[in-house]
Amino acid sequence: MAEAREKINEIVAVTRAPWGEKGAVIPAEKSAELERTLRDLESRLEEREYHNEELEVRLGERERELAEMEAFLAARELVLEAERRAAPKRSSLSAEEQEALAKLKEELARQETSIKEQRQSFKEREQFLEDSETQLFDKVQQQQETETELEQREEDLRVRERRVMEREAKFDPETAAKLKAENEKAKKLDEFSD
Repeated sequence: MAEAREKINEIVAVTRAPWGEKGAVIPAEKSAELERTLRDLESRLEEREYHNEELEVRLGERERELAEMEAFLAARELVLEAERRAAPKRSSLSAEEQEALAKLKEELARQETSIKEQRQSFKEREQFLEDSETQLFDKVQQQQETETELEQREEDLRVRERRVMEREAKFDPETAAKLKAENEKAKKLDEFSD
């Protein structure tokens, strides 16, 4: 997280003019828009990390519960195995023992089913998280591509507008004067930024 903030601050610093200078490396509007976008992405990243941490805590608790259930199940299986080994020595079980054994088997079967369901639920949650992260990454990437495409379109429009003005300047003195003023302004900015 700190690394992402440092990167954002580096980008913001590059887009601003050094102290005491009036011109920006890139236009102020673009700089402000870029900074807003970066802050928005930082905010989303923080929110996502918070949710991931929260989910990790819940999953850790669930894993502990599963481990306890598995340990309980293993202990019950050992008890049953010991009873099975001891059973041939006895001729038969009493009715109470048979009923207790049946209940124990039912409970073990129920717990085994519960553990399998919890494992499946855990796998589904992990898959959901992976899918969500992939979707979020794809959306951010798509947004960046769209932003780049829009910036390129804007630049292309400026170039076309300039070409139209240059053609028009051949016939219209007012447009020629306006174009000359823009050229001088651009030269000053270029000299200033050098």
